[in-house]
Amino acid sequence: MLRAPTAVRVSLPTVLVVVATVWPAWWFFATRGTLDGYPGDSGLCPVSNVPPQWPDWIPV
Repeated sequence: MLRAPTAVRVSLPTVLVVVATVWPAWWFFATRGTLDGYPGDSGLCPVSNVPPQWPDWIPV
């Protein structure tokens, strides 16, 4: 029977925890964004709530 390399078996739990943490956080901020009137909202972002310097390769 074929087994995965040791590096894969050791790092897999860490990768799964990171994905399980980052994905819901990214989804939340992508769907909710910064709420209007939130004290941290500087008002410098356009209506889309995406800063002009945001890289195109990172989905919003």
